[in-house]
Amino acid sequence: MKTIRIGERELQYEVFDDVNEYDGVTYETAFYEGTTTVTKRKYLIFGEKITKVVPNEVFRLYFNIEDERMTKYEVRAKIEREVELLDRKEQIEKGEII
Repeated sequence: MKTIRIGERELQYEVFDDVNEYDGVTYETAFYEGTTTVTKRKYLIFGEKITKVVPNEVFRLYFNIEDERMTKYEVRAKIEREVELLDRKEQIEKGEII
């Protein structure tokens, strides 16, 4: 995972690619902030418990942010928009509607 800083937030991101017969290659970029500890059983309902630290996905963009055909200003604008929506979600949870 790579790290990017937008405003006061430091986000990690990972680019995924998928190939299918209809669309060809498609890309997604997942952004993470912080981590969570998850405990699961090795098998569905039995077996030893396994504890993992997994990143919290905060949003996902459906393109490759490392694409050479996009300028850094275009990519920054799309990421900043998602960060603004993330900030708004936190404001609503605090009760700051207006």
